[in-house]
Amino acid sequence: MLESKFDEMKGFHKLESLWRVEYKGTTLEPLLTQAATEETKETVDSILAKKIPKDTPDAVPLIIEGKAVITGNAVKGVFRHLISSQLTEAGLAVCCQQIKGKGVLPEGRKRECFPEKPCFVCTWFGTPSRQAALHFSMLRSIRGIEEVLAGDAIPMIALREDYEAVDPRARAFLLLAPVKDGVEFGGWIKGENLSGEILGGIKEVKDMSEKGFVQFGGYKTRGFGAVRIDILKVEKYKTVPFTLEKAYEGNDLKVFLDSCQKEYHSLMGRGQMS
Repeated sequence: MLESKFDEMKGFHKLESLWRVEYKGTTLEPLLTQAATEETKETVDSILAKKIPKDTPDAVPLIIEGKAVITGNAVKGVFRHLISSQLTEAGLAVCCQQIKGKGVLPEGRKRECFPEKPCFVCTWFGTPSRQAALHFSMLRSIRGIEEVLAGDAIPMIALREDYEAVDPRARAFLLLAPVKDGVEFGGWIKGENLSGEILGGIKEVKDMSEKGFVQFGGYKTRGFGAVRIDILKVEKYKTVPFTLEKAYEGNDLKVFLDSCQKEYHSLMGRGQMS
């Protein structure tokens, strides 16, 4: 592992710049965020308005104020996982948080960072004891749940956790009521004192999503959850006084993100040279 230098943020005590990345997500596969409340299941069942061989579906999307929703926590987790794993493969020092590692340090990772000396990932995504510099909004469907819900519940057979696999009762019949493919979600990422490297990392995840490698929700190994990300606009704000410094759109946006991605690739290259 290489303790590689990167563009460290100025710290939370000095606010040099504020950033806003507006983007949309479009489902490439049906998506399930597995809301657990019976009320939500009954709502989805009433929208489907069809007789199904169970009282209600077993898994449905998260619905807030009539829109299908992917939580900001879920989005942040996917971005953090992909960037962390990619930098680890590149040979860069990325920590493993103790709450996830359960005392076992995965190969290629280092122990959890001290708050005063964060790794690249902890700098931007934070730790249990350190504030994050990136803030992820909820992704909300542009259209209402009645328009984005798949027209039919999808049957599936799964193994139940409360029976041994050899037990005939282990096979459970499930009905899934997902958001259909082709549904657009809107959201944003805010950031403080962001570097070109981390903006390039966000662009890298965007590129992965075009091939279906960015997935949200449940049943990802069974054909659910792929979402394509499209970055619509990046805004940079001055803070003294608070004013818009630059809005990147169209070709300017492409040139800017490509430049940031080169910085991110340069960071990865330092690890590969070690």
